[in-house]
Amino acid sequence: MAEHVSSEQVDAWLDGKVVQNTEHVSESDTAYNIQLRLSRIPLHVIKEETWGALRLVGKSAFDTERTAALLEDDEKRGELLARIGPVLAATPGFYTFLDSEGTVCEFADVHAIQLEHRLYPDGTSQQSLMDGLMGLATAIRYIQNAVAETRRQYEE
Repeated sequence: MAEHVSSEQVDAWLDGKVVQNTEHVSESDTAYNIQLRLSRIPLHVIKEETWGALRLVGKSAFDTERTAALLEDDEKRGELLARIGPVLAATPGFYTFLDSEGTVCEFADVHAIQLEHRLYPDGTSQQSLMDGLMGLATAIRYIQNAVAETRRQYEE
């Protein structure tokens, strides 16, 4: 039987030893949106409909000039995709490449990667919530490190 997971329940489930800077963001098209930081990585817990899934969402942006230059070169971009591809495939949920306008695109035009993991009401618990958030944060940190290492490799 599906149950409604309220924002108060999510707040109670968030582990204060791991999660920081929790803030409720008002949006007209969501039941709630809780923005938080886990290991300095911004994440969101979004509920669009009362009886719907919790969306755990994080982004890794390629928004510096040095990273943009890395992505413009076919060889360097291919090297980066080879490094991050396995973590994208292994992270629960799905990923989407976004251009600078926030529109879905191919990796050649990527400005950010959005990772999303959904928790449905009948399977949501503190464990599944924290596992999902930590999984997203781990993947985003890996992507950030892979970008830095690939940049470093080509700057030598």
